[in-house]
Amino acid sequence: MSLNRTVLLSCALLSGVATLATTGCAPAPPPAPEGLDDSARYMIREFYRDDAFFGAGVQGFMNWFNDEGYTLVGEAATAENTDSFTVNDLIQSDIEHLELNDLAATGGRDVTTAAGVVSLAEMDCDWKNSEALLMRSDQHVLFDETWENYGRTYQTNRAAFEEATQSEEFAEVDVDLDRFGAEFDPTPYETSILWTVNQVDPAPLLGVDVPEYEMFLDSRHGIYDVDGVPTPVVTILTFAVDETYSPNGENGLRQSYSIELNVARPDGKTLRMLAVWAEPISLLFDNADSPLALNYAVNKSLDASDRMTDVCTGAVEIPAED
Repeated sequence: MSLNRTVLLSCALLSGVATLATTGCAPAPPPAPEGLDDSARYMIREFYRDDAFFGAGVQGFMNWFNDEGYTLVGEAATAENTDSFTVNDLIQSDIEHLELNDLAATGGRDVTTAAGVVSLAEMDCDWKNSEALLMRSDQHVLFDETWENYGRTYQTNRAAFEEATQSEEFAEVDVDLDRFGAEFDPTPYETSILWTVNQVDPAPLLGVDVPEYEMFLDSRHGIYDVDGVPTPVVTILTFAVDETYSPNGENGLRQSYSIELNVARPDGKTLRMLAVWAEPISLLFDNADSPLALNYAVNKSLDASDRMTDVCTGAVEIPAED
């Protein structure tokens, strides 16, 4: 296994698909997905696949960004432009590999009732500082208007992951990662992956005070050859394990999934692209497709990106992590 791993996304010009740099032009993975909808779903579905499959999704997302996504960078959602940010529904096969409760007590999990949006921002943080902030255990300190409290348990070696960031030497993920398999040992890949379980208590949003819930947040990072340019990328998958409701049952969060790409830019900034699908429950709207709920999700993500910029530039100071 190579410790200095680059995933080539444009090696095999003859086949037009991605291959793995460590083995030259290795057997080709699937072609990169096309467009936002397919790329976002692909990244959820293939997050734990080997580098070749995973890298095809990175290229797909970047192709969409280069073609049209760039127009959304820094844009806020309003009543007039909600449709510009919407992402097509996930389907059951996109999430069947995740460890999720079936929600049988409330009729069963229907992933198509979680509505999706995308948000894009360019942060005045280099990719290493951006990653360092996102890997902190005290996310309620970083995003103090998003979380009232936040507890994170690291299931893989955080120190190995962070040391790889500094050295830019990453383990090749040459197998599919059996994230929830009792017999799977992630140790050989800990410079490239970081798995966490989080107990999160969100701040009230849209007048809704959602109780604490459990959320998985898993990360992968590495240097990818995107359109011929070696590019550091940090990717984060999150999902809520179970639904959660206020004591009166009127407000809550039934399901939530997201995929986030943080891509290094040549000017020392970081492009943040976040696709999130959620099914909030509230008396303020009829369903998750409400423009009120969708616009809030887009703009909340923009606020988080702005917050990271403020921390990186020194406009806002936060205490060191305990």
